[in-house]
Amino acid sequence: MGSTQRDQLVQRVRAARWAAGLGAAGLTAAFSVAAAHAFKGHDGRKSTAAAPAPAKTAHKVTVPGPDNVPAIAGDGSLQPPQQAPQSAPPQQQQQAPQQQQAPQQQAPPVSGGS
Repeated sequence: MGSTQRDQLVQRVRAARWAAGLGAAGLTAAFSVAAAHAFKGHDGRKSTAAAPAPAKTAHKVTVPGPDNVPAIAGDGSLQPPQQAPQSAPPQQQQQAPQQQQAPQQQAPPVSGGS
C-alpha cells in the first residue's frame, strides 16, 4: 500500500467518524423530541406565561442553638473487655465445612471457547 492510498484511507476514516458522531447527535435530538411528545402535557414548546409570584411577607425564622454535647474522652465510659476473645476449638471449625459439602457434580459443558 502506498502512502497516497494510506492518506486517502485515513481521510475516509476521519470522515466516517465525523459522520457517525453527527448521526448520533441527530438521533439523540430526535429521540429527545419524541420523548417530550410522548408524555401528556408536553407539546415541545416552552410556555412564556409564568405563574404569578406569591405575595412576599416578612417571616422571622428562629433557629435553636447547638445542643450541649459532652466530650467522651477520659470520662471512663469506654472500658476494654476483661478477657480477650478466644477462637473456637479446632473440632468445630473442621466439622462445619464437612456438613456443608455438596455431592460432586460434573461441570456443565462450555461452548464458544477457543
